[in-house]
Amino acid sequence: MGGEGADAATHRMRGDAPDIRGFLRRGSFVSVAARIGNDVSGYVCDWDGNGLLLDVRDPSGDPAGYEFLPWTSVERVSAG
Repeated sequence: MGGEGADAATHRMRGDAPDIRGFLRRGSFVSVAARIGNDVSGYVCDWDGNGLLLDVRDPSGDPAGYEFLPWTSVERVSAG
């Protein structure tokens, strides 16, 4: 711990790591694991303190409508 060199570099955050605003920016493609057992993927339309609004896509990539996910139902959000 606290060492220098290559080993220390592996324990640092990547330089291109997004912040919340960048990670959830409008148009970002994300996958959401919901606590109710449904996983959805789609493009972020908007988000606020209440939850996340997605332009949901089915597995083939076709639009499947819009879905609002309250934060209380969101277990994990993944991007990239």
